[in-house]
Amino acid sequence: MDFKQLKYFLTVVEEGAISSAARRIPLAQPALSRQLQLLEEDVGAPLLSRSRHGVRLTAAGEAFSRDTRRLLADFEQAKQNARRIADGHLGRLRLGVTVMHLWVPQITRLLNRFRERYPGVTLQVVSLLSGPQVEALRQGQLDAGMLYFPPEEDDSLCHHCLYEDHLVLVTSASSPLARHPPRRLAELNGEDFIWFDRSATPTYHDKLIHAFQRVGFTPNVVQEGADNATMLCLVAAGMGCSILPAMTMAGSPEGVVSHRIEDLDMVLPLMLVWRRDAGLPAVRRLIEIAESNTLGPE
Repeated sequence: MDFKQLKYFLTVVEEGAISSAARRIPLAQPALSRQLQLLEEDVGAPLLSRSRHGVRLTAAGEAFSRDTRRLLADFEQAKQNARRIADGHLGRLRLGVTVMHLWVPQITRLLNRFRERYPGVTLQVVSLLSGPQVEALRQGQLDAGMLYFPPEEDDSLCHHCLYEDHLVLVTSASSPLARHPPRRLAELNGEDFIWFDRSATPTYHDKLIHAFQRVGFTPNVVQEGADNATMLCLVAAGMGCSILPAMTMAGSPEGVVSHRIEDLDMVLPLMLVWRRDAGLPAVRRLIEIAESNTLGPE
């Protein structure tokens, strides 16, 4: 049994006669009769009752006809789905991103445009810091990620810069630092500082600490937060100050303010990162939108 025989069978049912079905296919009538005979032998039951007036379905043929129509419809849908997946128009895209990045206009525009162009692709957004995103990409648990400082020595990963951020001093609005913000980082020596554990994202941590040390600032860490959102809440509670990407202020709690510092000039490139051997077409579609240079301020 093959799909061609099933289509022949349904054509005969629709035409009500083998002769007219043969003309419609087109196929020689004896060849069509032989294909129907082979189909019935394969099924193991008579499907058509033949007479000089034409053909009609047997009871078994009625049931087989219904199931065959459903089977062929599912087959056509399966073919269409396969083509759409191959074109990047259908499927699932697992995207790593921190919660704070979802508030960055460039990122929301990227995700919205991707959804507009490829509504058949389900975006599974996974909240992870930069370090864990890299590991998840390497292990195939993510298809793409949005993170700071992908490892430069890892040739298995590719990246594209989505957005360049800068660092700011974050304090509570009632803090003396808010009333008299420092001009230079070294003026923060001795101040209660909220930071994060190095193991959470080592590369990001080390680059920031190096930038601090270069200008004579050694953080007096009194409290650690698991992520930027937690650190903002600790600042709002008056437990200390912190240095965070400026974009985090878009989702900051009430009572938190930010300040630019002259020698806090480190650039934070937010990268779209993916595996060089990425085989999912939807990843390529996301990259194409990211590289289209249409994500700037509107």
